[in-house]
Amino acid sequence: MRRLAVAWLLGGLLISLVLGTGLARAAESRRNVDLAGAALLAEPPRRDEAKVALLAATAAGDDPEAVAEARFLLGRLDEDAGDYAQALIDDRACIDAAATTRWAFRASDRITWLRARSEGDFAPLRRLESVRHDPALSDDPATLDALRREAEGFPPGMVRVEARMLVAEAWLSRMNRADDAIALLRQITDEPKIDPLTLRLAEHELVDALVARGRIDEAVAEVTAHPARLDGRYVRQVMRLRTRRYVTFAAEGILAAFVLLSFAALVRASQRQLLGDAWRSLRAALPSAALFVAFVAVGGGFLASQYETGNARPFLMLGVGVLPLVLLARLWSAVGSQARAARMARSLLCGASVMATAFMLLQTITPQYLEGFGL
Repeated sequence: MRRLAVAWLLGGLLISLVLGTGLARAAESRRNVDLAGAALLAEPPRRDEAKVALLAATAAGDDPEAVAEARFLLGRLDEDAGDYAQALIDDRACIDAAATTRWAFRASDRITWLRARSEGDFAPLRRLESVRHDPALSDDPATLDALRREAEGFPPGMVRVEARMLVAEAWLSRMNRADDAIALLRQITDEPKIDPLTLRLAEHELVDALVARGRIDEAVAEVTAHPARLDGRYVRQVMRLRTRRYVTFAAEGILAAFVLLSFAALVRASQRQLLGDAWRSLRAALPSAALFVAFVAVGGGFLASQYETGNARPFLMLGVGVLPLVLLARLWSAVGSQARAARMARSLLCGASVMATAFMLLQTITPQYLEGFGL
């Protein structure tokens, strides 16, 4: 009985020794990962120290989740250093260590991302990332010009697309090189290896740039040729811009005709010594003109302000813009022909001038209002 008790005690001690060693080693793997995490969170990050700790964690190899995390973090360090081939190796090892952990899923996503950009043995990606992650370089015109030239020699693929997009967006937003950006965006939309999301983004930016430069016909041609790349509402909006341009030409012509004809009538009246009667007629009409302008500006502005998205400014500006038209129309009426046809023609032209002024003001101040009229 005593021998049995001694054997039981020795067996328990042996099992405790084995389990204790295993737990210690498991604790060592996790401890090294935690040490690496602390080193990476330091300011500035202590990358070399973190890498040593992560390698020690993978060497222990007895805590699958800790090893997977260590491999994932090693892959991120390699990617940051531009060693993308080694990053792929680390990510595959992460999946092998613990395929069902969140680290494995994230490693799988990074493998997909890197493989899609592996052309040229990662040399193009290395060059792109050196510019993309350096604010000074990404804002340097000479660097961006050099990247654009180098991209011409990149193999077809996502890296060439992203390099060109980086340059085009900088030219559009910060460097006032819209025409150069438009040419580059056309190259991007013609890329044989481009993902659908980037294609839609590039197409949208291309059309926006064309519209901003006033190249409406080119913008319309672009959305007509590639409607599937753009939202249907956006396509209709661009198509309306051409109609809006025609209306603009018409409005400018109406206002020019009104001003020229009215001034021509006043010049003739001056030659015939009839301006005195015209000024007296104008003074008599001032109260009614002021009332009309106040009705348009104040009344319209008040009604617009009652709506949540309403804006009174267009109506106030319309009152200011219509006032000289009303006064000039009254002068013209006083000195112009009193024949029925002439009076009707003047009335039509004066009414059209008010509409033309309203259109021009809306287009300048709140062009979105024109969409309600199909423009």
